[in-house]
Amino acid sequence: FRLDLTLVPAVPPSAPVAPAVVSLEYRIPDRYIVSAVHPPAIRGEESAQPLAKELMQAPLWQDIWWARRFEIAVLAVMLVGLAGILIFQRAIVARIRFYYRLRTVYLLLTFVFLGLIANAQLSVVNVLTFFHALLSGFRWELFLLDPMVFILWGFVAVSMLFWGRGVFCGWLCPFGALQELINALARRIGIRQIELPFELHERLWMIKYVVFLVIFAVSFSSIMAAFGLAEIEPFKTAITMKFMRNWQFVAYAAALLAVGVFIERFFCRYFCPLGAALAIPARMRMFEWLKRYRECGNECHICARRCTVQAIHPLGQINPNECIHCLKCQANYYDPNVCIHVKRRIERRNPRTGPPTVVASSRGSTNVS
Repeated sequence: FRLDLTLVPAVPPSAPVAPAVVSLEYRIPDRYIVSAVHPPAIRGEESAQPLAKELMQAPLWQDIWWARRFEIAVLAVMLVGLAGILIFQRAIVARIRFYYRLRTVYLLLTFVFLGLIANAQLSVVNVLTFFHALLSGFRWELFLLDPMVFILWGFVAVSMLFWGRGVFCGWLCPFGALQELINALARRIGIRQIELPFELHERLWMIKYVVFLVIFAVSFSSIMAAFGLAEIEPFKTAITMKFMRNWQFVAYAAALLAVGVFIERFFCRYFCPLGAALAIPARMRMFEWLKRYRECGNECHICARRCTVQAIHPLGQINPNECIHCLKCQANYYDPNVCIHVKRRIERRNPRTGPPTVVASSRGSTNVS
C-alpha cells in the first residue's frame, strides 16, 4: 500500500507554491499473511489442497478469538469472580474492610484492563447496532468479531435478569469505574461533595432516558447521525482513544470528570444513554437481592444519605433503575456500627449497652453510636 499526503501551507504565501506530496509505503507483515497457494513441496499437491481449502474457509472470528485468548481468559476470570461476589454478597459485605478493598481492586482492574488494555467499553452504539441487525438480517459473525464486547454483552444480558442493570454500570463500565475512583480520591483528600436536593435529583434522572430515545429515534432516519449523537458518551474519548482526539472531545470528557469530583458518577446519573437503554429491559429482573429493614426510611436514613448515586428514596425504597449495585447499602445493612436495627438487636441481647443514637455529621453523613 502507498499513502500519499498532500501538504499545503496553512497561510497562503505571497508567491504561489506547489503543494508537497509525501508518500508513505506500507507492507503487511508476513506473519499476518496466510499463504495457501505455495504449500511445502514435500507434502505433495494432493495433501496440500485440503490444507489450503481449510485455511481459506476458516471463519475470521475464530482467528480473532484465538489471537485474543489471553484477554478472554482474564475477562472470564473477572466475570466468574463478579458472579461470586454478587451471589455470596452477604458473606462479603459482612467483612467491611475486605469488601471496600475488593471493590477498589475490581474497579481498578475494570478501568485498566477492560478499558485501557482490552478496549472493552460498551456503548449505546452497540445497542443500536444490535437492534438494526435484528431488523435487517441478523448475522452472528458480525458480533463475534469482537470477542471481549460479545462476552461482556452476554454476561450483561444474563445479569440483568438476576440483578438488574446495575451490575454493568457499577462493576464493568471502565468510564464509570474511572469516575468512582477519582471521586473516592477526592473524598479521601477532603474535597467537599455536593448533594443535590432529592426532588431535583429525581427530575434530572429523565435526561438520560430522553437522550437515549432521541438517539434511538434518529437511528431509523440515519444511523450515522445517531452515531454522531452518541458522542454524548465520552467513552470513545476517555477510554478507547485515551484522550487522543480533538480538543473539543477532550475538554468535554475532562469537564465531566471534573464535575464528578464533586458529584460522584455525574454523567452516569443524568446523561448516560447506555444506562437508560439497560434500565428499560432490566425491569424484568427475577430476584430482589438488596435487603431492607422496616426502619429504613422510617426511623433511619443512613443508607439514603450514604448512597453515592442517590438511588435510595428518602422513604427507604431503592430505585432499581438508578441503583448501580455497588452493595454499599448492604455493607451498612450488616454493620453494627452503622445500622440502627443491628445495633438494637445487639442491645436486646446485651441490655447493659445503651440505646443507639443517630448523629449527623457536618458533611451530611450519619453515624450510629
